[in-house]
Amino acid sequence: MKIIDRYVISSFLKNYAIALMVLLGLYVVLDMVFNFDDLVEYKVGGNTGIESSFLTVIGGIFSYYFYQGFMFFVQLSGIIPVVAAAFTLMKFARFNELSAIMAAGIPLQRVALPVVLIGAVVNLVLLPVNQELIIPQMIPKLMRKVSDLHRIGGNTYTVTGVQDEQNRLLSVGRYTPPSETEPAKMEYVDVLERDEDWRIVAHTSADSATWDERNGQWTMTNGKRVTGIRPDERDQQEELVSAYKGSITPQELAIYRRGQYMDLLSTRQINEMLQRPKVFGAASLLRVKHMRFTQPLMNVILLLLAIPCILTREPNRLNHAAGLCLAVTGLCMGSVFLCQQMANVNLLGPAWSDSWPALMAWLPILIWGPIAVWLLDRVKT
Repeated sequence: MKIIDRYVISSFLKNYAIALMVLLGLYVVLDMVFNFDDLVEYKVGGNTGIESSFLTVIGGIFSYYFYQGFMFFVQLSGIIPVVAAAFTLMKFARFNELSAIMAAGIPLQRVALPVVLIGAVVNLVLLPVNQELIIPQMIPKLMRKVSDLHRIGGNTYTVTGVQDEQNRLLSVGRYTPPSETEPAKMEYVDVLERDEDWRIVAHTSADSATWDERNGQWTMTNGKRVTGIRPDERDQQEELVSAYKGSITPQELAIYRRGQYMDLLSTRQINEMLQRPKVFGAASLLRVKHMRFTQPLMNVILLLLAIPCILTREPNRLNHAAGLCLAVTGLCMGSVFLCQQMANVNLLGPAWSDSWPALMAWLPILIWGPIAVWLLDRVKT
């Protein structure tokens, strides 16, 4: 490694650390401002109660944002290297270091090469490790809402009319999501079975049901199934049932409650869910799956778009370069966001139901990749 490479890499890593801390800190502060009332409110059983002590509030806030920081890093993983590269190269230009480097016969693209390599390593290594190994292990912590931060007794909600692969409708009076120590639990369970004509043919009820991970089923308490309940049937029969087994799992109920849940799953877990028949939110799961592969590549392309805008040896052009960098990267990130939203809306018909999310995930790369190469080729050096 040459001296110039060590110098550029050390400067970039310092600016990367600063950008990471500043952007994460800014993200946390803004989130705290918007959720200040919920952060300092103490709740008992879901009702507003007495204010918690100062240490309780601080401890809860620290615990919440410590885990949320890993998600914030995923969301900022594209802009952090851009900010670090901008400060690094603009500093070189401001102090005329790039002029000296060019006088030695070194092209400007060669100066930016270590920045691109380190940025690629960060996005292609750290980002997948964070998404595939770290975040899936802390899903219960990340699924907490700010309003439930100081809740005593756990977060519960009702589930109404969730359909499984056999056209059965599940309704739950009170559902408690799984925690780090306890499995998911349903109370006041009702399952309506329907035939091919959508007519109700049987009704299953239970006082409660607990998720059995090993057998992939809900173990029922006082479960019973009643048949012969249609108006044209007079002979009702009742039988005891011990379990409910279907495609409705704690994962699907979490997606039913909050779509953010699927963003926390690993690719292996997403593939397992997609193999189930009639999985809830299949289009969104496909979108997340393909974005896992395209996001690191898109982050590298975002860096390649920013570098030609700020790579100049003229200090008097830095303001123009910064504005151009902001405009280009903003357009790129806006197109990525637009494609993410469109991935859930298939405009080409049922035949493209599986291919449409993949197309929307790769479309920004197909558009901005060639533009990045063209901008790099136009750098004056």
